[in-house]
Amino acid sequence: MARAARLLSAVVDSPAGATLTELAKTTGLNVSTVHRLLGTLTAEGLVCRSPESERFLPGPVLLRLGRRSLSSSGLPDVTAVLKELADLTGETASVGMCRGGSVLTLMSVQCEQPLRYLGEPGRAVPLGASAMGLAIMAFDPAPPLGQAAGTPETVDARVAWSLDVELLAARFRGYTVFEESDGSGLRGVAAPVQSGSAYIRLAVDIQGPSSRMTDDRLPQLGAAVTAAAESLRGLPVALALGQL
Repeated sequence: MARAARLLSAVVDSPAGATLTELAKTTGLNVSTVHRLLGTLTAEGLVCRSPESERFLPGPVLLRLGRRSLSSSGLPDVTAVLKELADLTGETASVGMCRGGSVLTLMSVQCEQPLRYLGEPGRAVPLGASAMGLAIMAFDPAPPLGQAAGTPETVDARVAWSLDVELLAARFRGYTVFEESDGSGLRGVAAPVQSGSAYIRLAVDIQGPSSRMTDDRLPQLGAAVTAAAESLRGLPVALALGQL
């Protein structure tokens, strides 16, 4: 039981997931023991393995347990924070978590606009392909840049360079801006949630049509998103927001 708990803690504390070898080194357990314990934890839904990176990440059962713990902890009500942000900005607000090289949308609160972004809880996109992902990358202590940071492999060097510029600019202004390149006309503004650990695991964003989220509104929208992220400061474990 103690060894399984130690292993589970190591998985939770690995911001990008961890390989079997890395977990063995972190926990001091031999590889065969780690392999056996991971099999049990995976079968019970406490751990899952990314098919792309083969790294182990917190599983759906652990996410649900974390959320129940959060609901009675006296910590900020995430839904209330997102609703206030959506009401203030007039755009759909979401919170997402870094999982491997992607950002997973955990929760969304829709705005009241007839034309709005619906939000997609449970959807994962590369870190470099969303405002939340860029916020996580920009404010991480050792931020990866360009394609190594989850930028889609299909983009050219010019696009990758523009993302790097956005990451650098975000560190000065406190929030990121991302334009969808699929012709949808969506724009996102996001800010990181400081949790007290050495790594950024969470981010908050708003998304809506660029016709409403115009350049002249970006400072106001960025300030609102940053304030919402600050309201969530101190969440002990990013996984506590899981709804999967």
